[in-house]
Amino acid sequence: MKFILTVTTLLWLTLSSYGQDIINTGKDQCSHCNMFIRDTQFAALAIDADKTHKFDAIECMVNFLKGKDESVFNKLLVADYSSGGKLIDATGATYLKSKEIASPMGAYLSAYSSLEVAEKIKNEKGGELMNWNELKARFKDSNFGLLSHPTHHHHRPDAYAPIGIMGDHLHHKNGFMVSIRYMTMDMEGNLSGSSDATNMEIFQDYMVAPQSMRMDMIMVGVMYAPSDKLTLMLMQNFLKNDMDLNNMMGMGFSTKSNGMGDLKISALYGLVNKQNTSFHLNGAINLPVGDIESRDDTPMMENMKLPYPMQLGSGTTDLTLGGTYKGASNKLSWGVQQLSTFRTGENSEGYRFGNLYELNAWTAYSVSNWVSVSARMHGLNLKGISGTDEELNPMMAPLANTRNSGYSRIRSYLGTNFSFGEKAFFRDFKIGFEYGLPIFQDVKGIQMDEQHTITAGLRYSI
Repeated sequence: MKFILTVTTLLWLTLSSYGQDIINTGKDQCSHCNMFIRDTQFAALAIDADKTHKFDAIECMVNFLKGKDESVFNKLLVADYSSGGKLIDATGATYLKSKEIASPMGAYLSAYSSLEVAEKIKNEKGGELMNWNELKARFKDSNFGLLSHPTHHHHRPDAYAPIGIMGDHLHHKNGFMVSIRYMTMDMEGNLSGSSDATNMEIFQDYMVAPQSMRMDMIMVGVMYAPSDKLTLMLMQNFLKNDMDLNNMMGMGFSTKSNGMGDLKISALYGLVNKQNTSFHLNGAINLPVGDIESRDDTPMMENMKLPYPMQLGSGTTDLTLGGTYKGASNKLSWGVQQLSTFRTGENSEGYRFGNLYELNAWTAYSVSNWVSVSARMHGLNLKGISGTDEELNPMMAPLANTRNSGYSRIRSYLGTNFSFGEKAFFRDFKIGFEYGLPIFQDVKGIQMDEQHTITAGLRYSI
C-alpha cells in the first residue's frame, strides 16, 4: 500500500510539472485550433493512452472534448493562472471568466487550484466563478474556440485585411512581422471636376498638358508587439514616378523622379478584444525624409524642379489618427478603418499638402483554409495645397498650380489572400493581391484621371 501511494504521488508530481517540461512555447501547436502555444498560464493538456493533446487555452480543450468520452483520458490538466502555469487537475479546478484576464482564444478564462485564490482575484477583477461541470455546461452550445477570432487566428487567410490596408491588426506580446508591398498606379488623361479635360482646354491656360503618369511604390514594414495591447510599426516607402507630357507645339517629353519617400512610425493600441470582434486605435507620425526638390531635364529647361505630385515626400511632419474595427464569423470577416492625416507647419519650399481623410470598408470570405477573396471600398478626401513653391511656374502646367490640388475619390477593390496554415512549412508567410478601380472622382481644377491600382505583398510573422 505504501508503495502504491508513493508511485501515485510521484506520478502526480510528474504530471503537475508538465507546464515547464512538456509544453514548448512557440513550437507546440494547439490540438484544437492549430495555433502555437505562447502562454503557459492558459495552457491545457488531455492525455490518453496514445497521445498527449496540447491546447493553448482552456476553451480549446473544452471544445475539443465535446462529444468525446472523458473516461478515455488518463488526465485532463489545466494551467493554474496564479502559479505561473503549473498544471493541475482540470476536474477539480475553479474557473474564472473575467474580462480583465484575456485568454488566447477570447473566452477570458483562467483556472485556479485554490477556491480562495480564485475568489480573491474575482473580487479584484470581477467576473464569474465556475467548477468543471458548470464550465462544460456553459460551453455545450457555445462557439468558443472555433476558428473565428479575428485577432488571434492569424493562420486564417482572411485574418489580415486586404493587402492594401495598413495597420489593421495587433500582434501577441513579442510578436514580430516584416512585410514588403509593391503598388503601381496608372493615370491617363485629365479631369476638370468630374469631366474629361482635353489638351486644347488645358493649353488655353497652360503651356504643357500631362498625358499619362505611373507611380510605382515599394513599402517595407516592420511590426513588433511589446504587449498584447500595443503593436508598433515602421513603414518606409521607395517611389518611382514617370510622367509623359505634351507642350503646345505638340512635342512630347517625359520626366521622372525616384528615391526614398517619407518614413512613418505607427502605434496600434487595442481597446476591445472580444471573441469575434476587435477595435484598436491607430496613430502615426510621418517623418519628412522624402525629397521635395526632385528635378529633371525638360525641353524648356535643364534640371527643372518637378511639380508637386512628382515630389517624393511631403516635407512636413504629419500626424495620422484613427481607428480600426474588425469582426469575423466562421468563414466571413469584415472591417472598417478611418484615418485622418493632419499636416503640420510649412515645408522648406514654402507650402504644405492638404489634410487627408480616408475611410476603408472591406469584407472577405475564406474559400478554403488557404485562400480568401475580398472586396473593399476606399473613400478619400484630400484638401488642397496651401502656400506655393516660388520656383514653380503656375502657368507652366496644371500640376504646378496649387489651384489644381485636392480631390474626392472612391475606389473599389477586389483581392485575395493566401495563407499556408499553421502546419505548413511556409506557415509564417502570407501573400496578398488586390486590384482597384476608381468609381467616383471629383477633382479641384484640372488634375490627372486615375485609371487603376495594383498591389501585391508578402507578410512574414513570427
